[in-house]
Amino acid sequence: MRNHKPDNEMEAVNTNEINYFSVKKELDSLIKETTELESLVSYTFGKNEFNLQIKLLEVTDEVMINIINLAKQHIENWRIHTFEKGYFSIQALNDNLFDAEGILNNLKIRGSAIYGEKQIEVTKKRNLTQSEFSLIINLIKKFTSHKADLDPLQRLEQAGCSVYRPENSQISFNDFAGYQKVKDEVKETIILPLKHPDVYDSITKATRNHFESNRPKAVLFTGPPGVGKTTIARIIAYEASMPLVYIPLENIMSAYYGESSKRLALIFDIAANSNIDGLILFLDEIDSLAPSRNEKIFEATRRMLSVLLRKIEGIESKTNYLTIGATNRKQDLDQALLSRFDTILEFPLPDIDDIANILKLYAKHLNKDENLKLAEKLKGYSPRAIKDICRRAERSQAREMIDSGEKEVKLPGIEKYINSFSLREKI
Repeated sequence: MRNHKPDNEMEAVNTNEINYFSVKKELDSLIKETTELESLVSYTFGKNEFNLQIKLLEVTDEVMINIINLAKQHIENWRIHTFEKGYFSIQALNDNLFDAEGILNNLKIRGSAIYGEKQIEVTKKRNLTQSEFSLIINLIKKFTSHKADLDPLQRLEQAGCSVYRPENSQISFNDFAGYQKVKDEVKETIILPLKHPDVYDSITKATRNHFESNRPKAVLFTGPPGVGKTTIARIIAYEASMPLVYIPLENIMSAYYGESSKRLALIFDIAANSNIDGLILFLDEIDSLAPSRNEKIFEATRRMLSVLLRKIEGIESKTNYLTIGATNRKQDLDQALLSRFDTILEFPLPDIDDIANILKLYAKHLNKDENLKLAEKLKGYSPRAIKDICRRAERSQAREMIDSGEKEVKLPGIEKYINSFSLREKI
């Protein structure tokens, strides 16, 4: 449950309004008894403004209509700001419809499925009236009634994560060309321990006076953008038959003080308290969440780092649970966080042999000499950039065929790839 005491407690201005303490008491009780899921409902008071959020599985036209109908049952007059696919906004009018003074302080309801979050948001400046509070209670009850049907992975999705289930994510090492040394290390240090924990544990029990698992619990991927850190994480999940929970930075960060650290803690808590037989948590751009404490950082960022350190340590006790962090700025990471990772894998830019193998994946029709000629030119480029260059060459070839009316398929030649390369920067 996320809530804050306001900087200046909201005082009732008339007998129809209810104060902060009454709202907090009733909301806390309702959320505990009705939803039982802190991932679904959150609210804040701050600077005389009330904000409540209800997480949804989808924001459909039906959801929008239901919200408007519910709003009309409690407050008669509303104006529609926006009503479009995946987003709408309505605001209550003044009692005097011809009076627009202070209208922006009235209750506003938004439904949004953009920026990765699907939610209803209710805001108001000043205290809530009894009618407004009744509307909020009914919104919570209506849109959390599906709680009993949610499994832990669905709850993680509602908390803002992307979940890749192994049965729906058919991606293997065959889709990742080159980097044989990295792939061998991933198989030996991560995948095999996840698939055969008993073998690793039996060896450790026979070689140590005090048993301590030698299986990795937290792994850090480092390297420049586009080298395949996220792809390898998905491959690990597929090969080990485990769900991968991708925690995107943009879905964690919040403008409200303390909210970001609470969202991050909530995600780890849902995962830790679930009964899933094996799970991988993947935090991309972890340097943004946990920069070095040697640098000047805001208090909110410091709190985020503290939460991350505690939660990674806490989830290590779960059998077959793995946390993977990814960064292209290892040097900026806090040393305490670095110490939490028992394995660090480096993803360098591909060498000539790696590039040649990548080209066999994306330009298999080129002969050996053409492959090596293009590979030489692409030295210093990431796999993502190389793939994009090959795509550009294919699109250019397709456009020329369409313009000329050519019916017979002609594949792009080496010069087409070189021209595409010359138009692409090294990223």
